[in-house]
Amino acid sequence: MGHHISRRTLFRTASGLAVAGALGSALTACGGGTGAGSTNDKLTMTWWGSDERHAAYKKVLAAFQKKNSSIEIEERYSGYDGYFDKFNTNVAGGSAPDLLQMDTALVAQYARKGVLAPLDSYVGKSLDLTGFSKTLLAAGTVDGKLYGVPSGIGVNQLTINRTGLEKLGVAYPDPEWTWADLKKVSVEIHKKSGGKLYGTDDVGGGTLQAFEIFAREKGQQLFSTDGKKLGFTSDTLQEWWEYWADMRKAGACPPPAITSAAHNDLTKNAIVIGKALFTFDTGVYGAGGSITDATLDFLPTPRGDWSGAREGNYVNGGVLLSATKASKRVADSVKIVSFLAQDPTAIKDMQLLRGIPPTEKARDLIKAGLNDTDKRNLAMADYISNRVAKATDVLEAPQPPPQGADQIWDLLFQSNLSIAFGKTTVKSQLGKFFDQAAGILSA
Repeated sequence: MGHHISRRTLFRTASGLAVAGALGSALTACGGGTGAGSTNDKLTMTWWGSDERHAAYKKVLAAFQKKNSSIEIEERYSGYDGYFDKFNTNVAGGSAPDLLQMDTALVAQYARKGVLAPLDSYVGKSLDLTGFSKTLLAAGTVDGKLYGVPSGIGVNQLTINRTGLEKLGVAYPDPEWTWADLKKVSVEIHKKSGGKLYGTDDVGGGTLQAFEIFAREKGQQLFSTDGKKLGFTSDTLQEWWEYWADMRKAGACPPPAITSAAHNDLTKNAIVIGKALFTFDTGVYGAGGSITDATLDFLPTPRGDWSGAREGNYVNGGVLLSATKASKRVADSVKIVSFLAQDPTAIKDMQLLRGIPPTEKARDLIKAGLNDTDKRNLAMADYISNRVAKATDVLEAPQPPPQGADQIWDLLFQSNLSIAFGKTTVKSQLGKFFDQAAGILSA
């Protein structure tokens, strides 16, 4: 098993890049996206995920229906590819599901189009969110209203090939490590392996978690509050790109051909193909389990090592559960959401299949049934969560990303790749990046 594929990985998938563009045209067809809910007597619920997640949902929903015999549920589930394309079609055709699994990357767009129902009036009544932090709920909050309930917590961490480190005789990094420490240990890996291995994958162009944490350590968000501008400075991006240029030069991360091949393809991730021992991509140990046989461990994204560096980590909501505004069964959908959040049996059945459980109560309930890697994963999530909770200099959690965010991330990736291949320089690319980003966000 493992935690969800988060919004960080979503932006690296081809299907995710098409969703936002399809959203506007699909909703135009139904006059603003109000549509209509289920046309039969059953409450329709839809989600994406692995076969393990499907089986767990079905088991939990069967238990819910035994306790709520008046609510009959029609289950619709699939993989992620095409999930939102089908949802857009259903919305446009007036057959949107009553309850759906929603991505934090898209919740703001659907909420502002009038597709999702605000849930605030149910909180503290039929919707029990005891144990959910305000920071966590921010992941499903748009313009001050709650449109999605987090199913788990997402934290920004690296996945580590621990066996590989031990074979080379490289000491396992301290979780309070810095960006300078990452470079040092990555160079050591390259040298001790005789140049056969790199320390970490090149994330000068992503993933989202890497640059986002770096910018937050500078006291900057990715986007302005209104989502119409970038929230970080040219100096911050220049320092970031120069850091990764130095990493490539030192053999601390792979050449651009490896980085390019791994984009949108986890099977070619540097850890999976045996070229690196650290990866910033949580998808290597994501929904459905690890895609490598290596013994995996986890570390936080490195700290800033400059004067005045802030805590860059935060806790996000992973995938969400949302009700559609046109549904006549919102109240019943809320009961299901609350059951999944608080019922002990439901929590145990789900384990980590919807993400690391969002409350301390839920995490305590599942610990005994986890394998060793899951336990390490959960322990690191707790470590990061506790560190964030104790920090006095941490920024607010990011708001759901604005429309155009997917294009910004593709631009960031392609820009870093052009620099890595020697097609442009850092300083030359900076101006182009900010000019193109401004055009994307103002469209």
